[in-house]
Amino acid sequence: MASAAPPPPDSEPPECPVCLSPFDAASVVPRVLPCGHSLCGSCISSLPPASASAAASSLRCPLCSQCVPFSRALGPSSLPKNLALLSLLPSLPNPSPPRTAGAASASAARPLPLPLHAAHSRLLARFRHAILPESASPLHSSPPGHPPAGLALGSIACDLGAPWFCSRGHPVSLLPIDAPAGGAPTQEAAFYRPSHAARVIAAIDALSSAAREEMLDLVAASTRLARRVCRVYGAWMGPVAATLWLVSERYTPGVPPLLNERSDELETVARIGALGMEVCEALMGLHGEGLVLGCLRLDCFSLDHFGRCLLDLNEVLALCRGVRAGVCLSKDGALVAPEMVAILRDATRMRSHDFDGLIGRNSDVWLMGCILVALVTGDERLAAGWNTVGSYDDWQKEVLTRLDAALVGTQLEPLAATTALCLSYEPESRPEIADVWKCIRGSQMKPGADALAPADDIVAQKSFRCLLLGELSSMCSAQAVESDDIVQPSQDSDDKSSTPDDENNCGCSNDESVSTAGTDEPQRNGVFKSSTLLAHRDCVTGLAIGGGFLFSSSYDKTINVWSLQDFSHVQTLKGHEHKITAIVVIDNDNQSLCISGDSGSGIFVWRVGTSLKQEPLNKWYETNDWIYRGVHCLAVSGTGHLYTGSRDKSIKAWSLEDYSLRCTMTGHKSTVSCLAVASGILYSGSWDGSIRSWWLTDHSPLSVLEDDAPGSIAPVLSISTEANFVVSSYENGCLKIWKDDVLVKSEKLQSASIYAVKLNGKWLYTGGLNKGVNIQELLEDESELEIRDVASISCDSIVTSILYWDEKLIVGLSNREIKVYDKGS
Repeated sequence: MASAAPPPPDSEPPECPVCLSPFDAASVVPRVLPCGHSLCGSCISSLPPASASAAASSLRCPLCSQCVPFSRALGPSSLPKNLALLSLLPSLPNPSPPRTAGAASASAARPLPLPLHAAHSRLLARFRHAILPESASPLHSSPPGHPPAGLALGSIACDLGAPWFCSRGHPVSLLPIDAPAGGAPTQEAAFYRPSHAARVIAAIDALSSAAREEMLDLVAASTRLARRVCRVYGAWMGPVAATLWLVSERYTPGVPPLLNERSDELETVARIGALGMEVCEALMGLHGEGLVLGCLRLDCFSLDHFGRCLLDLNEVLALCRGVRAGVCLSKDGALVAPEMVAILRDATRMRSHDFDGLIGRNSDVWLMGCILVALVTGDERLAAGWNTVGSYDDWQKEVLTRLDAALVGTQLEPLAATTALCLSYEPESRPEIADVWKCIRGSQMKPGADALAPADDIVAQKSFRCLLLGELSSMCSAQAVESDDIVQPSQDSDDKSSTPDDENNCGCSNDESVSTAGTDEPQRNGVFKSSTLLAHRDCVTGLAIGGGFLFSSSYDKTINVWSLQDFSHVQTLKGHEHKITAIVVIDNDNQSLCISGDSGSGIFVWRVGTSLKQEPLNKWYETNDWIYRGVHCLAVSGTGHLYTGSRDKSIKAWSLEDYSLRCTMTGHKSTVSCLAVASGILYSGSWDGSIRSWWLTDHSPLSVLEDDAPGSIAPVLSISTEANFVVSSYENGCLKIWKDDVLVKSEKLQSASIYAVKLNGKWLYTGGLNKGVNIQELLEDESELEIRDVASISCDSIVTSILYWDEKLIVGLSNREIKVYDKGS
């Protein structure tokens, strides 16, 4: 369909001919009546019925006075939009641009990295900006130097855009996050490949709720505290190993080497003052976010490219783990306030997590005092030695003596008294960190400059989360951290291919099972099983369910019937003389019918019952023209018609009462390849690249769905409908989604043909020449439609048909197999 020419700049927008309101794409949408005239939805709803006997199913057009069908139960939204008028409006939503050819070739080289598992969609909504893409690959290289205990080092492999804005090669540190025993997902089946984000979300879901909240708090707080703390980018998992990593930016050098760089007195005082103020600002920023540290060490701070002091939260968490495990002691420079030590030694309180009234900012004030002692004296072990030898009072006297000796006669002399208050044994006696900041700044600036001091009272009533006492710190990881994502081979490399059963031994064989969540409903630690149905001798061309049976058609000219109880083989229906190309099942109150069409234009009707007959109930041939013969697709409607799409470019409507031809619908320019019925409308796809809609009441044409983008025309291979959505797949690997006859999404999923597409609620299943099934989720908001990749299932052959029934995904393949993917208990 050619695009409408843009209107002149000074032209008025098109308007409704009844109410004269200008059309738009939101509230005053032009809807096309079956007679061809367009009105807005409000005017259509207010039009009177054409007659009293058909008040609920008709109206009279005010422009031509023609009686036209209209379902008042479905409302104006059941009518197609006038795409020509909408194309003149500047607010028409544009479809997303297709992926580039380079991306398509890359996706053909390896399976699509499909993100989220459907069972965790709510969890992903919260963590979507806290999950690094798989392409980040932070473990691909490591900067020189020995990694700190409990951390791994690496660098970002590619430029990351929003919301991370991290450049390629930027150094990062990785903290391993371990799921509780029994909570981590077990080995996956070779046929099922959850996406990167799905694996990350599954690992996050295995954590406790407190650990998840702590991760979110760290990511959000570090984003808001830029230039005070190192940015915590989020979670990441390698393509092979199951380790979940918390990735944070990293800078070198650290602060401890500065302790040995002592020059003249003025420069040393200025450096101590600058570092002290920046440490105060980092701690105050965390307190404003409701976070306290609980323990600290000087090497948890580093300097960025501009010489600013930043707090590395990954270093803090690794230190907290060492303290909880008893590995990092005071002799190693770990700073832990006395009240925190008392809490850690109280086993009963630690088991019950009863910390009410014990967690506050005062503990971090004590840590701040120790940091100042280390900066001033240059002796970090002195600051950390209060609980090694001697009493607390003796340690405090020694510290104050060293402080006085270092600060007397300098600009920072008032800092000695403030530091002494910070090191008070009683938390209530300690000052606020803002007071420490004011003391440092006041000693270096002129009087009155403290008017710029930060306001610390904004967090006075906040509840706090302590990292030392949190869930992430309880995951003690004293063992060495290795990049197993690099050195371990893929666990799927020894994939065992199943041996097909003998052709004469028709039945179902269980291939394998995997402990993972299901493909639809949320189910934790469920079993995802694969079964193979073998009875055909050639490519499977269609699947249908009805009468308590599964029907499958094939190029071997037979229809196989399977029990839905255990998928055992029931019967083989024979009679076609040509390859069967389509199959459909009708369930009525009186009887169920299976209808099949073949490449020789033969249409066979089989009665479905407890005793399936070998002979068809009826059969006829659509045309005798050998050039254009062949039924490519079938569909049925509630109006008592069977529809056939043929090679002769037409759609034929047959009565299910006497099997007579009622009408022929023409308009396509090539073979009609697929049919779908929804909401009183028949949709037909063709090799000419278009989708046409037809009114089922009188089989009149309604609209043509086409993509006008250059190079977008390709044969339509499959159609699936749900509610007001129409999803179509194409020979060039594209997927297009139409909502109310408007194209809202166009995306190239792969470089090969997509032969089958199935929309089930918000879940979308596609398969084709790439020998796999892609599972995606449709996410719709007021402004746009997003397709979120869920997972992929690898198959042994080309996917020709897809059916979803009772939480089971049934897939027909070109190698004569039928795969049933099932969620077990």
